[in-house]
Amino acid sequence: MSSPHLKVRNTSRTKRRKASRHGTHVEYRNVDPAVETALYYGFTPLPSPIILTKEDRERAREFSEEDRQEAAVLAPTLAERIALFRYYEEKRLHETPHPIMICSEFLQSIGATSRKKSGERRLFLEIIGSGKSIAEATLIQTAFVTLRKEGSGELSLSINSVGDRESFSRFMRELSNYYRQHLATLPLSCRALLRKSPVELLRCTHEKCKLLAEAAPKTMNFLSDESRKHLREVLEFLEELEIPYRIDHRLLGNRAFATEILFEIWENPAQPPLREAPLGSRDEQGKVRCLCSGVRYNNLGRRLGLRRDSPSIGLNLLLPRAGKEVAVARRVRFRRPVVCFLQLGFCAKLKSLRVIETLRAANIPVHQTLNRDTLISQMSSAEHLKIPYSIILGQREALENSVIVRNTISRAQETVPLGKLADYFKRMKL
Repeated sequence: MSSPHLKVRNTSRTKRRKASRHGTHVEYRNVDPAVETALYYGFTPLPSPIILTKEDRERAREFSEEDRQEAAVLAPTLAERIALFRYYEEKRLHETPHPIMICSEFLQSIGATSRKKSGERRLFLEIIGSGKSIAEATLIQTAFVTLRKEGSGELSLSINSVGDRESFSRFMRELSNYYRQHLATLPLSCRALLRKSPVELLRCTHEKCKLLAEAAPKTMNFLSDESRKHLREVLEFLEELEIPYRIDHRLLGNRAFATEILFEIWENPAQPPLREAPLGSRDEQGKVRCLCSGVRYNNLGRRLGLRRDSPSIGLNLLLPRAGKEVAVARRVRFRRPVVCFLQLGFCAKLKSLRVIETLRAANIPVHQTLNRDTLISQMSSAEHLKIPYSIILGQREALENSVIVRNTISRAQETVPLGKLADYFKRMKL
């Protein structure tokens, strides 16, 4: 997955940003310092937040009433996706190399009700133009590392797959039939929810509805072969990264745009999160429990007027409240990559995020092309950027827990165990 700097139209902020690019560092201004972790994983901060306009919200309500319900929670909303694609078109990002990996903040236009509480720090991370499982893995790993670095407690992932549109349509038909067969069991006060949507009954907190929900059809039973393969690959990444997770069948997202994978990251999950607990909710001590919500949306582009659909996935991240020193220092000075990471084969791709995390922990910036599969296309990217060293991880190296370090100028190379990779580069004083 490449991490080129996005070419956007000049504003006063982008001019200041370009002026600071000389030399060995890039300075990003008007950004939360937490984006530094995302930089190591290939994300580029936008020069300014994306503004959600009144028109974005009205257009979202034309598509789905569910956006009204999600207005007070952390889950990505349709209005945010509309604003994001509007920015995508305005800045002509469709003309830049894909996938595009960006991070920033959403801000409400003047007079609108904000989902952001006083003192809260929120970020969104998006990968536009990739339908591959490495996109989910990159987002989830970036979110986990960011939250841990920001001082969050024990973290756990809830995940589900709703498949493609055909898969979800089959699920909805079976779910409707299921609740009609059990209509007599439903409380009188809850039967109106069936007319609205059977999904509402899955979320209902009434004890009888909870019991029915346990035995209700699950989206995973209706996945296509391609969707099953995609989910299996995502879970393989999670296991390789040792990220604790649980399948949450009631995690369904907004039906107007959600496809395939949905996930949440919960803090201090002593008990499995209840679906009725709102995202970003707080426990009895006032501590935030749900800190992240992500969703894939593969079929939204054309519906919004774009020339073609662009498979994409994004998340909203809720960070711990910051002290005054963080509020003042809204800038990040980041060293240009001195290492390019190349991988070949799915086995190597599984281990790739571990390699990047090893380098991040050692403060070694890396350019990565995880979304590209051929070695030639990855090497051409490295040569274009004139990065002095390459790390190559193939199938054999993945099995042996090693990498090949190659000097791109002299062509000299040697094999280095993964456990000694950080020390190897530190001795070189890069």
